[in-house]
Amino acid sequence: MNAKRQELTILFCDLLGSTAFTEQLSLEDFMQLMQSYHRCVYQSVASKYGYVAQHLGDGVMAYFGYPTSFKLAPRNAILAGLALLEDIKEISNQSVVEYNLELKIRISIHTGTVVMADLGIGKRKEHLALGGTPNIAARLQGISTANSVVVSATTYALTKDFFEFQHLGKFGLKGITEQMDVYMPAESR
Repeated sequence: MNAKRQELTILFCDLLGSTAFTEQLSLEDFMQLMQSYHRCVYQSVASKYGYVAQHLGDGVMAYFGYPTSFKLAPRNAILAGLALLEDIKEISNQSVVEYNLELKIRISIHTGTVVMADLGIGKRKEHLALGGTPNIAARLQGISTANSVVVSATTYALTKDFFEFQHLGKFGLKGITEQMDVYMPAESR
């Protein structure tokens, strides 16, 4: 197994209400809407030097600090998240006109050490970040409200000189022993 430890910032983006969309739209319209959403996420992530690692239905996991350098990864992840909030508005406006559906997303970001490894069987292998960092990033989404970005205390500590933040408080996350401070970036400095 090809595995390597490294620092990584992980961004999760989730489209709220997509299950209900499947009942409200034809399969073709739903597919078109999902493609527009995924394209928007990809463009926002790529524009800030991120790497879209997985499409998980209505969720997207992106890495910052892979395969490029880690130094600006936390800052770039937040910039991508804030840009995505703006970019999704255009798709949402179109979906309101075309389908009478408003799109809402929530974004969570966490930074930590991962093991990058090829995981899978046979030819179906993916190069994935493994460890607690992706799990924490995913769990933070439960704290994020519609059309917002939340970051962990670790990511906050690495980016507090670049952004204004609102401290949201301490939260318990499923499977994590200690409560975690969570922040919401407001704007770039």
